[in-house]
Amino acid sequence: MLAESVILTGMPGSGKSTIGRYIADRIGADFTDTDDLIAEAGGKALQEIIRSDGLEEFKRLERNVLVGLKPATPMVIATGGSAVLYDDAMLHLKSLGKIVFLDADLPLISKRLWNAESRGIAFDEETEGMSGEERLLKTYMQREPLYYRYCDIRIHIRGRSVSDIAREIIREIG
Repeated sequence: MLAESVILTGMPGSGKSTIGRYIADRIGADFTDTDDLIAEAGGKALQEIIRSDGLEEFKRLERNVLVGLKPATPMVIATGGSAVLYDDAMLHLKSLGKIVFLDADLPLISKRLWNAESRGIAFDEETEGMSGEERLLKTYMQREPLYYRYCDIRIHIRGRSVSDIAREIIREIG
């Protein structure tokens, strides 16, 4: 049983959903993925929300989902990679528990995001027209300091198994 929620943050492709489900299964906690909640609120897949309704609508939905989280009991929460863009949402999440930054380096993220265009990643409009690598680099550079700002625990994931990362997180949250 968790004393407080565990909130996973990090870049898209850092393994938040996979690791979050694994941790929840191991410790018998509930799990939620805020990307699923955003898709439910928008009535369509994330990429479709961005494509048909626009980035601003996606951001509005994402922020509302994050600040609206009020779990009845502590749980494991995987956030979208852009959650750190909303100060009020991150402060709300911090009030729910420990924020864990899954720190993946840019080469690893780039390798994992072979399907970036279909994943529903909230790339800023200023990256329009850039190559996929340029967009990813700009997004990484913008978000990385925010992940550090909000996290209580930082976990390096390069070269590590899901079970190894999960064990470290479980140890850290005590």
